[in-house]
Amino acid sequence: IKQCKIHSCYKHWVVFTDLHVSPSTLETCLEVLDYVYECAKSRNAGILFLGDFWHHRGTVRVDCLNAVLNKLQTWDLPMLMIP
Repeated sequence: IKQCKIHSCYKHWVVFTDLHVSPSTLETCLEVLDYVYECAKSRNAGILFLGDFWHHRGTVRVDCLNAVLNKLQTWDLPMLMIP
């Protein structure tokens, strides 16, 4: 699998967890995502997220989802995410 080959090239990973994106935390969460990406980029590392991305279980607001997806689609590093 092509994705596995890309991930196996990285020896270092920036790990983060418990982002808890919600309408009230969206701007801060987007800033955190920028910081995580810049940390990983500067270290030539992949990104590993360990869970609790969304604050509310069962529903995700479309505006929050779109903002996060717009941010993540600019990333050019390997990323693994555990829901």
